Amino acid sequence: MKTGRAMKRAVSVLRLVPLLCLGLLTPACGLFAASTAGSAALPPAGASAAATPHSEDKAPGELRKVGDFSVHRFSGSYQKSPLTMTEEVVAKEDGLWVIDYTFEEQAGTSKLRVRFDPHTDSVVRAATLDGSQETAVQTAFFDKMIERTSFAADGNDGQIAASRGTCLVGPSELECETKTYSVRVGDQLAKLNVSRSASVPNGDVAGDITAADGTVIYRSELVEMGNGATPKLGVASR
Repeated sequence: MKTGRAMKRAVSVLRLVPLLCLGLLTPACGLFAASTAGSAALPPAGASAAATPHSEDKAPGELRKVGDFSVHRFSGSYQKSPLTMTEEVVAKEDGLWVIDYTFEEQAGTSKLRVRFDPHTDSVVRAATLDGSQETAVQTAFFDKMIERTSFAADGNDGQIAASRGTCLVGPSELECETKTYSVRVGDQLAKLNVSRSASVPNGDVAGDITAADGTVIYRSELVEMGNGATPKLGVASR
């Protein structure tokens, strides 16, 4: 199994077939999109914080609420150890959304506070967070952390299966539809699975890319989501 240069990471809405955009809060992700050329990928976690009947008419940043949070876990051979990312909308300050990110992995924990323009959902400022102390960093630092939550295959040969079942998000079993695509990573064949549920804002629950020999190259899971009124389960520290 080759895991070198042929394995591409992506940080924007990806190309070729409708693919995955996980979670609640991160603005880097877009709607499912289709194209006819390019690579296939699972984009970075996140999207709009809450779905409404007319959410397609609003910018993702306008759909957030203070207290919204999500927890995603990323694993697979594409990086050395699993990464857990927690996102929480903590305030709206001077017209900007303030979102805290906690990235936890074997090497340690990084905390960032990022401010977004609610109209464009673009990053305005970023800072590392130590307790309540903020230290400004370049927005590229945040982009680099988000980039680690994504992975792109080198090509997609189309959908090969679809099934319905249940997905587990926190303590909840949700009705899900899973679509499977045949993809290529370097010169190896692999399968991309994307699971979606109508019970989740934006629909996206989980995705993985698995090689023909069973190796999990990339896996993204929505572990928990809710608002501040929903007790957190502490999964980010596990």
